[in-house]
Amino acid sequence: MARKLKVDTAAAAHQSSWDPEKALAQALAERSQFLETYPQYRTFQAEIDRMLDKAGSADNRMAVLAMLIEGKLVELSQEFKKLNNILTRMN
Repeated sequence: MARKLKVDTAAAAHQSSWDPEKALAQALAERSQFLETYPQYRTFQAEIDRMLDKAGSADNRMAVLAMLIEGKLVELSQEFKKLNNILTRMN
């Protein structure tokens, strides 16, 4: 059965005016500010940039990012297990 959809024309107009170059410039500025605030992450960011430069296509870049995120999640899980062991021993 068909449904009648209401389209928000204001939201649609906003989306059509999206400027990817402006969004990229803003994201890069935010990244620079983040790295100024937290310089300990510069090495990790350089590693990410190096890997993405070698990735080639957009699909490969997304795969690299997924791999990096998964690796950090595994590290975080291991740290949570260590913390859990410490807390368990304290009880």
